[in-house]
Amino acid sequence: MERASGTDRSDSPLLKVPGSPSFPRLLNRDEVPSWYGHNPYIRTSYRPVTPSISRCLSSLLYLHNETVNVYSHLIPAIIALLGNGLLYVYFSTSLPDATWADQLVFHIYLTTSVICFGISSAYHTFLCHSACYNDLWGRLDYVTIVFQILGSFISGIYIGFYCEPQLQKLYWSMIGSLGFLTGFVVVHPKLQSQKWSLLRLSTFLATGLSAFAPIIHAASIFPYEQLDQQAGLRYYYLEGLVIVIGVSFYATHFPEVAKTRKL
Repeated sequence: MERASGTDRSDSPLLKVPGSPSFPRLLNRDEVPSWYGHNPYIRTSYRPVTPSISRCLSSLLYLHNETVNVYSHLIPAIIALLGNGLLYVYFSTSLPDATWADQLVFHIYLTTSVICFGISSAYHTFLCHSACYNDLWGRLDYVTIVFQILGSFISGIYIGFYCEPQLQKLYWSMIGSLGFLTGFVVVHPKLQSQKWSLLRLSTFLATGLSAFAPIIHAASIFPYEQLDQQAGLRYYYLEGLVIVIGVSFYATHFPEVAKTRKL
């Protein structure tokens, strides 16, 4: 996984669409700096590079090649934020006797989701700001993905091993260690080049798929029906599949690579 770095190909001046005083002309890949146009399969619809935060934010109002990335993270962030509030109300009104730990694990997951999706949305929004912002928000994006993985593990392990505190601590320690290692790899300056892209991708994939360790362990000591009802086991299998599919899309640059090959 890589956040691009490099030197400018052009100054990418802000050029307006004729007849439109508000929105800039979108550019082709050969008109933007190399740190910005780092995906060779995305050739058009780049926003002009601008050091203005307000101009970056104004790009929320028109279509460009980061629009889907921005809103596919921003909308889930808002949903998770609202869900956190609704969950608090639900616990207060419907489950007033729930322990603080029972409540906390759900809030941890939703909070890490808000942070992860919010930072990712900000990264794609400010991608056209500068090389410095590209690098800063890119690393924050990676780190918050790790946080979100940790958040999902904390809640899942808590519920799956609800009456097994020692196993909870064991697997929390495991995911904490893997999360720290992954965070180190994705933010270390010397590991940001293309040379280390497979390592960065592998650490994310390994951390995500390590969820199968506690799942398999729990399935070996609890009846399947109990575990599925108690912790929603079937949904963790689905989550693992989605993770693999998502990483595959990212690693292969699909579907943009397929579109480019037809040109």
